[in-house]
Amino acid sequence: MERDEKKIEAFIDKLLSNEVLEQPSLDFTDKVMSKVEAISTATVYKPLIPKSVWTLIAIGFIVLIGYMIFKEPSANNSWLDRFNLSSVSNPLENISFNFSKTLMYAMVFLAVMLSIQIPLLKHYFDKRMAF
Repeated sequence: MERDEKKIEAFIDKLLSNEVLEQPSLDFTDKVMSKVEAISTATVYKPLIPKSVWTLIAIGFIVLIGYMIFKEPSANNSWLDRFNLSSVSNPLENISFNFSKTLMYAMVFLAVMLSIQIPLLKHYFDKRMAF
């Protein structure tokens, strides 16, 4: 087996010794790069929400805050007073929830683990999809 490999290697060496290495032209790199630049189109960043929409949201938020600060107090306490909601009863009024400390610790632990694992899994799948 080694003898066959040596024969093949000697044959390849003999073939390659007779060949002359080709030299690329002086402007080979420039030609290749110009073709690559012509083919590749740069992705232009376009935000999902344009600046004009963000401006309208900010103006609306500022107007809302200003209205809440500078409005005059009304005689009515709230708009809910207009409706007679005293006859409506709450069906969950008599139900009490008593959670054990173990359950509370387990829920907090679950929330912490999910908040750690979700970004890690997202990074893993993003990296996996890139290839």
